[in-house]
Amino acid sequence: MNMIVKIWAKIQRKWMKLRLQPIRVFCLHHVCEQFDVETMYPCDRMALSEFKQKINALRRQGFQFISLTVAYNHIKNDYFRRKKYAVLTFDDGYKSLLEVLPWLEKQSIPATLFINGKYLDGKSFRDKDTERYLTKHDLFSSSSLSSSLIEIGSHGWEHTDAARMNIEMFILNINENVSLLKKHPRYVPFHAYTWGRHNTQTDNHLHSIQIIPVFMDGLKNYCELNIIHRELL
Repeated sequence: MNMIVKIWAKIQRKWMKLRLQPIRVFCLHHVCEQFDVETMYPCDRMALSEFKQKINALRRQGFQFISLTVAYNHIKNDYFRRKKYAVLTFDDGYKSLLEVLPWLEKQSIPATLFINGKYLDGKSFRDKDTERYLTKHDLFSSSSLSSSLIEIGSHGWEHTDAARMNIEMFILNINENVSLLKKHPRYVPFHAYTWGRHNTQTDNHLHSIQIIPVFMDGLKNYCELNIIHRELL
């Protein structure tokens, strides 16, 4: 009986992929032309020129860039999907966003920013005084961050491993961040797990407060409900 169930599930997965183009959701951190050894980690940074080349390559391959909200609606509702869609997301809320967002706006490309509220006051989860984050003034007053192309989602109040937190601390971490971000007109109910780490309790809590979990597992999105997969660009 178990073998039959496994075979049937495999057939269903193959059929799903035949009828649905995957939606690719990409994760980035710093995108800027100059690498600053004092404020950036090499694995977190992509040169702006390289970023532009990758975006243009995806366009040549036929990808259309859409917001995370639009992508999620496709994932929930599409039975057939022939268009190629891609989504850009940026984690942590670094100051370098102010370099890449104007270019994206000129290209009419949406982006979702996952913000840690604690660091809007200039603190750092790595305890590096040199790391530069967006400020509250940037978040709420910058024209680049109030554009209709921008969405603001949660990354937690602190950049903390959710899988190692007890559920009470996780709830506090989410509530404090969301209470701040909800004041932004472009807030959307998505939470990107830091480092992609989570557990069943954290997932269940997000579902209970109608926030959509966003993972970092390298998978593509077809029609799986209630979650979003991401990969590195």
